[in-house]
Amino acid sequence: MDWNEWQRVLKWRALEEGDADGVLVNAERRREATAHTRAGLASEEIKGDSLDERSESFLDKRAEWLEREAVGWRGELIRVLALLRVPQGRWAWALAGWGIALVAGYGFTDLGQSSEFNLLALPLVGLLAWNAVVIVLGVLFELMPASPLAGHGGWLAEFLAHGISRAGKATKEVESGVAAGVRTKFEELAWPLAWRRLQMRLRLWLHVAAALLALGGAVALYARGWSKEYRAVWESTLLDDHKASAFFDTLFKPASTVLRKPVPLEQIHGMHRTAGKAITPAPALPWIHLYAGTLLVLVIVPRLLLAGIGAARSRRGITRGARSLSWGNYLRGLIRAVEGGDERIQVLVHAMEATPTHREVWDRGVRGRFGGMARAEYVRIPAGDEDEFAAEWQPVSARLVMLFSMATTPEAEVQRRLVSDVRQRLLTKHAEPELIVLLDGTSLAGRWSAEKIAGRERLWTQMVEGLASEVIVAVRKESARMPAAVS
Repeated sequence: MDWNEWQRVLKWRALEEGDADGVLVNAERRREATAHTRAGLASEEIKGDSLDERSESFLDKRAEWLEREAVGWRGELIRVLALLRVPQGRWAWALAGWGIALVAGYGFTDLGQSSEFNLLALPLVGLLAWNAVVIVLGVLFELMPASPLAGHGGWLAEFLAHGISRAGKATKEVESGVAAGVRTKFEELAWPLAWRRLQMRLRLWLHVAAALLALGGAVALYARGWSKEYRAVWESTLLDDHKASAFFDTLFKPASTVLRKPVPLEQIHGMHRTAGKAITPAPALPWIHLYAGTLLVLVIVPRLLLAGIGAARSRRGITRGARSLSWGNYLRGLIRAVEGGDERIQVLVHAMEATPTHREVWDRGVRGRFGGMARAEYVRIPAGDEDEFAAEWQPVSARLVMLFSMATTPEAEVQRRLVSDVRQRLLTKHAEPELIVLLDGTSLAGRWSAEKIAGRERLWTQMVEGLASEVIVAVRKESARMPAAVS
């Protein structure tokens, strides 16, 4: 996928994870999108947290389907999607910089004031020396492995991106808790990738600018020579005739080979302008050809190659970074929402009443684990009757969910013993049962912090260790910071 396609996928992931209660897009529409695009992909095939080609293709097609079907949906959804933008530069910045580089290259090429072309003029030789250093460093940098994604892309990237598409500053239109949660999730997923991409594109643009700077210098050599006859000379405090011949032979050798034009070293002695010596300036055109060829071979072509390598490296790096954004739970949740058929999952509810409000959250937890089409059958265990219930209860399948209130501090003599007794009853009929503990946090949203909920989950996990296959937390999302279901 290209960057625009990744943005589309990340937008819908942020929207679905930040809008777990389906305020903007309901669960039925999400299941419909998955059913239309998964092409037989099953949740059991999703291993680990990274994406493979098949799951990446599924996410791309699903996001495309959702985007196409979003036309005519709720107006708030369209506004929220419009707010999900990433920091990025404008092509206008790049084009302006390239134009300045071309003009600067033309202006900095000094051909002298007396119709003389000084072969050692600093604007020309300095341009070659500077590019030689930068090209070597650029090659070494491109050969180095990519560093981990950072939160920002460097001061230059932040400066150029400032005020262009900083989504965090465009939030006044939609201030609902759902919109804020979606925006926060999108920035968490997409912004590190966007900063890295912008940083790498800036290096690419600078390589192109350097090539245009050299091109401007080469064009100036011919343009100024069109209306004036230049004569080639050289002068130096550091070089004598012999050293100058060796220097020019080395400098112009690559261009001489490519252009098949010899370096006229026999003219070096007469071209040397020094005190007390009459000079014989040489025609400048052969030297202009060699200088322009040198700029082409040693500056323009290498810089454009580095730009191409940087572009390919940027695409690979962004793809690699996007694929590693912990997709496992999200993918499995999407697929499981359309799996399960008519499977009946028995849920043993300990000391709680299955009110409609609670059932909505419990159903989401069960379907998120066993498939969106699974049917939950709730059986209440009265407080104080745990032993009698476990002795009389009969399993209906190998899969079972035991539901406890998360606000309750688990005790070994009550909750762990009950789970152990129920598991033993399961083993009498099923050799490999699957027992899931579901923790109800319906009343905790807005009252407990995420850290406190995570701590209580760890306590329950330790309490049922060795008995339950998995512990799932189900929380109604009544604030933008609280997840609806965390496993």
